[in-house]
Amino acid sequence: MSNASGAGGNARFLNEKSGRLKLSKKEGLQSLPVAGTSDISITRDWEGPEGGKAASTRSSKPSGLGPRADRFITTSRTGGPSGPPLLDEGGGDTLSSASAGNSCSSSGDESSQIAANIAAAQMAPNEVAGNTDSLESACNVDMNQRILSYSAAPPNSANPDIRSRYAAARPKTVPSSLLSGGRRKIPTEAEKVLDAPGMINDFYYHLIDWSSTNLVAVALQSVVHVWNGDTGEVDTLCDLEVEPERVGGGGMVTSVRWDCDGAYLSIGTDRGYVQLWDVASAQRVRTLKPSADGGADNASVNISAWAPDGTFSCGYSSGLIREHDVRERDSVLRDLPGAHVGHVSGLEWRADSALLASGGNDNVVKVWDRRTNVAKMRKENHQASVKAIAWCPWNSSVLATGGGTADRAIHFWNVTSGTRTHSIQTDSQITGLHWSTHYREIVSTHGNHLTDQGAGGAINLWSHPACSRIAEIKNAHDGRILHTALSPDGQILATVGTDENLKFWRVFGGKEEGSGGKGGAGAGAGASSTGSGKAGGSGGAASGRGAGGAGRMLR
Repeated sequence: MSNASGAGGNARFLNEKSGRLKLSKKEGLQSLPVAGTSDISITRDWEGPEGGKAASTRSSKPSGLGPRADRFITTSRTGGPSGPPLLDEGGGDTLSSASAGNSCSSSGDESSQIAANIAAAQMAPNEVAGNTDSLESACNVDMNQRILSYSAAPPNSANPDIRSRYAAARPKTVPSSLLSGGRRKIPTEAEKVLDAPGMINDFYYHLIDWSSTNLVAVALQSVVHVWNGDTGEVDTLCDLEVEPERVGGGGMVTSVRWDCDGAYLSIGTDRGYVQLWDVASAQRVRTLKPSADGGADNASVNISAWAPDGTFSCGYSSGLIREHDVRERDSVLRDLPGAHVGHVSGLEWRADSALLASGGNDNVVKVWDRRTNVAKMRKENHQASVKAIAWCPWNSSVLATGGGTADRAIHFWNVTSGTRTHSIQTDSQITGLHWSTHYREIVSTHGNHLTDQGAGGAINLWSHPACSRIAEIKNAHDGRILHTALSPDGQILATVGTDENLKFWRVFGGKEEGSGGKGGAGAGAGASSTGSGKAGGSGGAASGRGAGGAGRMLR
């Protein structure tokens, strides 16, 4: 494309009111104090007035009572026969003398026996009266206190500290059941819309990425723009049309990717060059050049990926995967020629930098161990090119992949056992997959529809491992969705489509804000009306649609 085309695109892309992206922070629960013995740990609920002294009951037999057990009195008020003689537990003397016969000879004798039994039973407290003080001291209890009485009022449930003690611990990943509780709403309208004129309509390229420092890089033909999510400002990083040909100038940008720290941006070109830029200083710090004699690296760099340990990988349209250590002068670590037949369309490192997952136009998914040049896992279940690849953030063994128009399926793999665990069949091409870091969910973005070729790109939200659809945003773009990126806080999804619009969706956001958010929306709408007048045409309309969301998303 010409310089005039790039300049016009820049003017339309820069037309947006600045603001600040609100990123959520997750607060953790405080740990509870735990008191315990040498063998068993017990959580203390509350402290009584005795300072936590253990209460004792009288259910056990006091030591001062000697061998005597509980006693009862056998009576016969109607003059019937009395029971057998009462003995203590140790087989000692009877409490009363037994009569020789089964009946009393006279009522006087019976009355005398009853009185004797009552007198004998009343002797028990007197026998231990002298040991009461020592028993109370040994058991550390008040003998006049009721056994089951409270020594202090029970804890009040309105106390927030008490609620946190007795509430169930919140799991590391919040389940999707919050949706049914009405505490989470998934908006069906984009929070913000930016113009992206001149977006290349190519399924295999990767032209958008979101850094850990809240910067969004977007490639429009030969120009790379950087949008600051904190300030809302847009800067032009580079233009290949004005770059020297010896460093890849004069071509088109085919891929952009931030490193894990958000300091460097890799820019791949259609001629096999990869430029590394220091965005803070806006300086190109290195260029990785293809071989001079031609070969597999003299092809477009469809995609690149950074490992957390700094390893940089590139996937070419020739099927080559190359790894670099950009700290070394001779940066090439290894080549995987013919890793795929045709385009390498998907590439993603696992969080531990141990495994690299790739997808290609040969419909194959591969997982590579960096210690060998042979694929650790190879799967051919997809029926179309595999572009969408995502590692699960809470289970490092789970990998999700999505197929193209002829396949339209999402497969979940256990890379440890090499097996497929779940599958989801959709009705359109899958162009992106992103796991949530807040919920056990995954979002998919879609392109060409199977039956309705005029349908716009859709966004679907799926639960895992149930694989049920939670929400669907139909016609998210007027055309198919080409490229996607997830914000560093894991809440907002950025999508760009063939309609040349860059949209922001809060698919993984928390509870909806109250009146403050509405006020912000109004302020954003008023501020952006001037900008839409300057842009004019379709660009102004797009900016106007995103104005309401700007107040909520930007501060």
